[in-house]
Amino acid sequence: MKMKKLLLLLPLFMFGLAFGQPLAPPIDFESTTISYTFTNFDGGGSTVIGNPQMSGINTSANVGQMIKSPGQVWGGSYLTMTNPLDFTVNKIWKMKVYSPRVGARVLLKVEDPNNGAIFFEKEDTSNVANAWEELSFDFSAINTSNTYQKLVLIWDLGIAGDGTANFTFLFDDIQLVAGGAPVLAQIDLPITFEDTMVDYTMTDFGGNASMRIVDPNNSLNHVAEVTKGATAATWAGTTISTPMGLATAIPFTVTDTRMSVKVWSPDAGIQVRLKVEDHTNPTHSVETEVTTTVANGWQTMVFDFSNEAPGTAALNLTYTFDMASIFFNFGVDGQTAGVKTYYFDDVMFGAPVNPLNQIDLPITFEDTMVDYTMTDFGGNASMRIVDPNNSLNHVAEVIKGATAQSWAGTTMSTPMGLATAIPFTNTETFISVKIWSPDAGIQIRLKAEDHLNNLITCETEKTTTVAGGWETLAFDFSNPVSGTPVLNLANTYDLLSIFFNFGVDGPTAGVKTYYFDDVEFGNLVSVAQPAIAGLRYHPNPTNGHLHIAADGEMSSVVVYDVMGRTVLAQELDATQAQLELNSFEAGVYLVSVRSEAGESHFRIIKE
Repeated sequence: MKMKKLLLLLPLFMFGLAFGQPLAPPIDFESTTISYTFTNFDGGGSTVIGNPQMSGINTSANVGQMIKSPGQVWGGSYLTMTNPLDFTVNKIWKMKVYSPRVGARVLLKVEDPNNGAIFFEKEDTSNVANAWEELSFDFSAINTSNTYQKLVLIWDLGIAGDGTANFTFLFDDIQLVAGGAPVLAQIDLPITFEDTMVDYTMTDFGGNASMRIVDPNNSLNHVAEVTKGATAATWAGTTISTPMGLATAIPFTVTDTRMSVKVWSPDAGIQVRLKVEDHTNPTHSVETEVTTTVANGWQTMVFDFSNEAPGTAALNLTYTFDMASIFFNFGVDGQTAGVKTYYFDDVMFGAPVNPLNQIDLPITFEDTMVDYTMTDFGGNASMRIVDPNNSLNHVAEVIKGATAQSWAGTTMSTPMGLATAIPFTNTETFISVKIWSPDAGIQIRLKAEDHLNNLITCETEKTTTVAGGWETLAFDFSNPVSGTPVLNLANTYDLLSIFFNFGVDGPTAGVKTYYFDDVEFGNLVSVAQPAIAGLRYHPNPTNGHLHIAADGEMSSVVVYDVMGRTVLAQELDATQAQLELNSFEAGVYLVSVRSEAGESHFRIIKE
């Protein structure tokens, strides 16, 4: 009788081994009686393997491995639980992951077994490379009345895998635990990406993929990274929030219509568009644009919504604006531009307080307290750089691109222009600029105008005589270009723009790089043509004492400031002179020395 019972029980025992224990969290891949059967889709490929990285927080024997191979950007894998998942008490997923790189995004999703339209998902991001870490996925907002039985894993949603080590991930110890995760606050201005209690979830569209990451150039800072993919639309953008928008409306007024964003772009000269709208009514919107002037570096861009983008609605102060979206390289699709990555930070209402002084003549690019921001147009891209030929000097670099217009130029300031007007007089009509051009014989145009009235202008030109080297060109505004307005001394001129190879477009000339420096009021070309033999002076720069000597007798010395005003005049009858400049303000001065042989000029810097 006992033998019969044993024979009867044996099939039941074998049945249990064949079908295994139920698959349910926690999932550690260690059981020999659970079937960890993955269903892979669209390039995702998950299997259970022996742990190749036993270290840190994970020394278990077995782990899951996901290899994301070529396929769809949403390729992944899922496990089907034996029974529906229970979220009545435990709502936080924990999972250990091992990523080959920082910033890999992990999406954990649960679905109804029969209806993929019923799901809930959350993402987290790897913070370390080649080490185990634990990620968390907060499912507190899940609808517990639905049935969820599929557990889906997708790495780098939106990016196609390539099957290499860069797209090979390990995961383990998937568990569902009780709540306790903090409730994050709705995003609001200012947006710094530093507050751990704020929900920095963003909403991408048109082919963008964004995430909050550690600043690649500053490990103590967090920024938003936006990748505009190879298939992105011209209007691909990123809403800087969930669809709920900002916690409070943007407080626009008649006089306060600006927002500022700190932006990093790989390219200068691209359009960055900022759009604000009512999150409950997308027809209530306003858009404005700014052009980047810095490549591979940060700059703070100010967006003025009283100056809407062409063809878009004007700012209506009766509307509520509580959502903001940013568009990088607006108007250019991913197929044309290729994959590009941008960063932004510090989204604020109002224009930032600029600690830098407004630019003014002379422009030397050496003063760390001057705002040397320039404004490009027509296909130019400029920036202040270290002089390629002199590491102690700074200059402006201007690239006239392959698609640049014949009139492409660079304004030597923001649209606010110079701090003071150019002091033109009947006898003082020159501005000198030190120029480096790859070609001799090209036209350089200099334009002066009133920053408040672009109909008040005067333009003049000079031709380069040196190829691949520096020369100082003196532009005489009493000799305007034919067909352009003459110099009117009753007008105010406080904005300067320079045009390299004026009249020749980028398709004709090809990409060309130019440099300029030392933009000064007055004609300084005679500096290179001394008339007095053996003229010498020191020290330069000087802190107050200047010694001048020549081989022959000097009859006089006159010192002018950059406005052309005489600040010192001294009669001489000697081969040496000592000038006392202690009372002079720091800056650049022109010294004129006369003798029977003629007249010589040189510049000095008073520290």
